[in-house]
Amino acid sequence: MSSKLVKKLLNQTNTQLESNDDTKSKSRKDAGSRSRTTVTHNITKEEAIQGHIQSILRLDSLVHEHTSTTAQKSFTRRSSDLKLQTKKQRRLKKSGGGASNSRSSSSSFSKQRQQPTFNKDREKRKKDEEYYSDIARALKKAKKRSKK
Repeated sequence: MSSKLVKKLLNQTNTQLESNDDTKSKSRKDAGSRSRTTVTHNITKEEAIQGHIQSILRLDSLVHEHTSTTAQKSFTRRSSDLKLQTKKQRRLKKSGGGASNSRSSSSSFSKQRQQPTFNKDREKRKKDEEYYSDIARALKKAKKRSKK
């Protein structure tokens, strides 16, 4: 709910309560002259809600008063710096594929991980492992089928 609507609601309820309080205060004066007993006041739902809204508004105003503008400026400055950093990182990732003869491009290549070179023996072993694992899988399936 916006603050304007909350204020409008509070003004409406305040006028209603003031009119109710005027009639109650007249009857209390008459009752007060008769005896000195304490009057208990039953709180309705609307009054409880109104009290809650007022406490929230008071808390909001206190927080707003005590937060400094320098803290807000610092927060905005830091958030804008973080946004700029992420933009730079995204640009570097996107433009990492081009080859050029500038100093910045050479530094971006140095930041990349070293990739292993091709090795014939390693590739042969890898193919053999895949071949034997495929054979083992096929034998396992054949064994299951024969048991059924």
